[in-house]
Amino acid sequence: MIVFLEKVREKTLFSFFEPIITEPLELLYIQKILSEEKIKSYIIDELFKVKMPEGITPDLIILSGYNVSENLIIKKSRTYKEQYPETKIMVSGVHAQINRDAFRVEGIDYVYFSQSLETFRRFLRDENIEYGIDTYIEEINTWIIGEQDVLTNHEGIIPNRDFFNKIKYKTRYVDKKGIALVKGSHGCPYNCSFCYCRLLNKGIYVKPDFDKLMNQMKNIDSPYIWIVDDSLFISREDAISFIDSSKKYNLNKSIIGYLRADFLVNNVDLISELKKSGLDEVIVGFESPDAETLLDYNKEQNSNIYKNVVEILNRENIELTALFIVDPEYRIKDFLRLFKYIKNLKIKIYTLSIMTPLKGTPDYDKKKHLLTKKDPRKFDFLHLVLPSKIPKPLFYGLFYLGHLRLLKSKRIWKMIRGMYEK
Repeated sequence: MIVFLEKVREKTLFSFFEPIITEPLELLYIQKILSEEKIKSYIIDELFKVKMPEGITPDLIILSGYNVSENLIIKKSRTYKEQYPETKIMVSGVHAQINRDAFRVEGIDYVYFSQSLETFRRFLRDENIEYGIDTYIEEINTWIIGEQDVLTNHEGIIPNRDFFNKIKYKTRYVDKKGIALVKGSHGCPYNCSFCYCRLLNKGIYVKPDFDKLMNQMKNIDSPYIWIVDDSLFISREDAISFIDSSKKYNLNKSIIGYLRADFLVNNVDLISELKKSGLDEVIVGFESPDAETLLDYNKEQNSNIYKNVVEILNRENIELTALFIVDPEYRIKDFLRLFKYIKNLKIKIYTLSIMTPLKGTPDYDKKKHLLTKKDPRKFDFLHLVLPSKIPKPLFYGLFYLGHLRLLKSKRIWKMIRGMYEK
């Protein structure tokens, strides 16, 4: 059996700039299972100029991509079907887990929506699986709809790093090169209305095993590790466990992780130890300086604490990436207020995203009748898909104007210089 694994990446307005470039982590996990089952596999990723091997006919092609790639995934599946009529096509990934019905179309044979890699292993062994996968039966032109399964424990599977080792110095997080992705948890315990992380795994949150996570990170040949859990620590006990595990494994890595502002403020006495344990940069969802907007987003915290977050991180020399959401309801005064807020807090690295209801979330269902666009490519957080209060040209002008302050960051200029180094 031969399997092709392809990361389908739709180009966006920032594709030429690419401040963040990472390996297709999900496919590395799948490749690990294939390797253990003695199945030959090849990863295809146009971002890294890794093309399809010539002269080989696959038995199975697995396509994975973000929400913006929905149509491109379907298009590629049909192209592959024409090229390899006997080959089975599977779609997987987070977007497919939440929107599996979008991929039950011509050209696709399986939609894999399980969080469990062991379910995928059983699929490879041709076991009778009633959950975690939708299957098209060509003979009767019918889809067999799988039951939703739930992951309650870690499966102990570590991704195959062969592909990463070949392309690692093409990866980056702004100015940091050689970024390896690691995942420790499943699901998310929070209820932010604009995010579908809470919807994964039927809302069941499985926290990291920090001993296993540290052991995995210690064996990765890379200076920087990005732990892509939706929130690295949920409780104080998590942070203490992280610190203890770091000491136990004598970890010598620079770590990037997502943390909530309220965690940082409520556990300020642990931040110095977290820094010593390798926490080098945190990504924090600031979202908005407006308290009412945060309430609408169901963030469950107040914007007043963000000033404290910046002060805490500066004091401990931990770098910050602040995430902001620009609402279509913004007027000129709201943009100016946000720009002043970023300036006053002296935030050096930040992102601005246009509020975009993601397909599959309650927020999408709530605002579906208001959508001005349905093309998945426009749901990249850089396009208006809801009506704006001010004229669109003015909205976009202010939105992109808000990025100019980034040019004052030394890290941004270091990244730009690095893009042209051989």
